Amino acid sequence: MKYVEQPAFGQLVGQLRRDRGLSQAQLSGQGVSSSYVSRLESGLRAPTPQAVKYFAERFGVPEDTFRARSPQLAAERIAEGLTALEDGRPDAAVAALTEARDEAQDQLAPETRWLMLWNLARAYELQGLHPERRQAAGQLLAVGDELGSPTLRMKALTELAVCARLVGEVDQSVAVAGQALALGEEHMEVPRADIARALLALVAAEAEAGRLLDAAQHAELAQQIPPQELGTLRVQVLWSAATVAVRQGAVDQGLALLHQALAVADHRDILTWGRLRTAAVSLHLRSGQEVTGQVLTWFHEAEGVVGRYGTAGHQAELKALAARIAFHQGDRDRAALLAGQVLDDPTGLSLQDRMSVEILFQQVALSLGQGDTAVAALRAIAERLQASGNLDLAAEAWKALAEAALVRIREE
Repeated sequence: MKYVEQPAFGQLVGQLRRDRGLSQAQLSGQGVSSSYVSRLESGLRAPTPQAVKYFAERFGVPEDTFRARSPQLAAERIAEGLTALEDGRPDAAVAALTEARDEAQDQLAPETRWLMLWNLARAYELQGLHPERRQAAGQLLAVGDELGSPTLRMKALTELAVCARLVGEVDQSVAVAGQALALGEEHMEVPRADIARALLALVAAEAEAGRLLDAAQHAELAQQIPPQELGTLRVQVLWSAATVAVRQGAVDQGLALLHQALAVADHRDILTWGRLRTAAVSLHLRSGQEVTGQVLTWFHEAEGVVGRYGTAGHQAELKALAARIAFHQGDRDRAALLAGQVLDDPTGLSLQDRMSVEILFQQVALSLGQGDTAVAALRAIAERLQASGNLDLAAEAWKALAEAALVRIREE
């Protein structure tokens, strides 16, 4: 192993020693005298493998702490990670990019570090690792601050807002998305597409928080951005507005917006094309409409695309949707089987989606005669969601409880 060269090695030892409140005499031990420590910290002696092992044990750090870092190797790993990401290999991308980050992050230009962390967050997104993605977003924000770039800070804040919502911290997501939007409105150089992304993050969080009026207003602001400035993001803007409209009870308006999104979607973006069809199915079911032939056609089209090209999270969403279709069609056993499979392996699902599947699972259990257990589970879910600020889904759980109570009353 090649160690950090002097005088940097001595400076590192001195810093670690002072951080732990040790004197040079207190750091000394078998084979390492206080005078050796002094000369080492002054850069007058070269480190030996035995000394490195001793310092690692005394400081409680890995020996790798003292390894020389290579900016060239970091650059090679970044290139490798970007290639893996482009090829749809997120596991390889994460391995390469984390090695680059750990290899020489402090020696890389901040612009390079920002690019590395941004793509690391994308790889974590594809893996469905929301906490890790959130950590990368926090590091992005720090580098954006270092660069003094409003655009990069806004991108990082938007990413943090999305991650907070995915792990169930809805109020935090609303607050951070609001900060991102305010930053974008303050600085005219920020691209309108980035403002739209902040609005989309804010709309999603507000909708989950039950703040549907605020969500509708922000969805309308996103729709006012000229389509030529949005590019392919226009589809997500329409999709988001459709979701809010249906949640507000404006079913016809929501479905019209979704059909508009389906019409403008670029068929070359096959995954978005497929996920739009899952959205169409989901909104039709949420609006209380029957499972029509068109709904089943959309689902089968989505199944062929998302099942092949989607992430683990996308595929879990698709299976959850299949469970919901089965429930609406009266096939309780199949609904229970599919929902149970999703809950056994919810890789990549947001907390919102996991809880939604759990509500469905308990609704199926109620219909199969497991009354007391399902009622207790639904009440616990509703209370948890309400405490976390997810009022929209909490209302769905309370509604399921009310429907269960009405069934019991009729049976009596």
